[in-house]
Amino acid sequence: MDPDDDSNPPVGDNSGDKPNRPSSRTPQSSASFRGRRLDTTPTEDYSPQSIWEDASIRAVLVAIFGNGLVTIAKFAAWLVTRSPSMLAESVHSLADTSNQILLLVGIRHSTGRATKEFPFGKGRARYIWNLISAVGIFFVGFGFTVWHGIEALIATQPTDSVSTGLETWLVLLLALAIEGYTLFVAFRSVNEARGDMGFWEFVRHGDDPTGVAVLLEDSIAVLGVLTAFVCIGLSHYFDSRVPDAIGAIIIGSLLGVMAVSLAIANGRILMGRAMSVDREVEIREYLESLPSIERVTSLKTAVLAPGNVRLAAEIEFHGSAFIDRDLIERDADRIREGEDAAPVLYETAERMVRVMGREMNRLEMQIRAQFPEISYIDLEVN
Repeated sequence: MDPDDDSNPPVGDNSGDKPNRPSSRTPQSSASFRGRRLDTTPTEDYSPQSIWEDASIRAVLVAIFGNGLVTIAKFAAWLVTRSPSMLAESVHSLADTSNQILLLVGIRHSTGRATKEFPFGKGRARYIWNLISAVGIFFVGFGFTVWHGIEALIATQPTDSVSTGLETWLVLLLALAIEGYTLFVAFRSVNEARGDMGFWEFVRHGDDPTGVAVLLEDSIAVLGVLTAFVCIGLSHYFDSRVPDAIGAIIIGSLLGVMAVSLAIANGRILMGRAMSVDREVEIREYLESLPSIERVTSLKTAVLAPGNVRLAAEIEFHGSAFIDRDLIERDADRIREGEDAAPVLYETAERMVRVMGREMNRLEMQIRAQFPEISYIDLEVN
């Protein structure tokens, strides 16, 4: 008898099958009855989709390639001009390239399958690497760049001349073109990954800070190039290194803001951030609309990875939904006819447990069909 077959009667069947303890047919879910929790150790591979199908992987690869080229060009221009803003931009691009490599490592690491050691998979690994990336941006991008800008500002003398060759403007134009293209790719990737969420809502509360990290890095990279254009231009116009040094400080400060923002976003998910309130309300309303559920007494969610959420809920069933009065009357007749009451009552109780097990399995399938991002489900009867 298939426990998931809806053709079975709603209350235990008296078909003569041996009573079985209710079980969860899906290795990702669990259910508890009267204090007994089922074994939920994964027995199948529930690895996330291939990283090459990940919306953010394309943006990361394009950013690594583009920023690598820009980094080489900027350092070459700095060696010629010794401009603080150009050095700041060089360090900025080097930090972006290094940190996007870390993002790629995180995406690759997060695709590990669920095991006994990691029963919910390794999806949060990407958030750890994203956090390391944010720390790197803060200390290398923000710390070094601002320090060098302040040092250049202090060391500037009124008699210092400014040398700005054609190569400086060519490098900045090349950087603006490449950074602009990588920004476009990152924007398109985030727009694809956000689904039905609003754009800014996804940036602030989405479950994929990797794509958002690339978008922020590329956005600030474009702002940094524009800042360098303005500050180097002002230095050339006024024949003073002060605007150039100030530009380096501005660029470094932008990196610091981005690093703190990314650290907060990834830290919240690592601490077990829930889905949005609206989404949780939607899940609760859906569950309470099902005929077998009277109410949901507790509902909790936790983001495990992009598109991978764990749901834990305590529910109260409608008792009448599991009672077949004909079977109950039949059992009562057996007792009235002189049959020992204890075995009859035992069979009745076991049928009820089997019925609840089938209903739990049905609920899990319905939840996954309605909310595909929910991969792990813990349902408990209150």
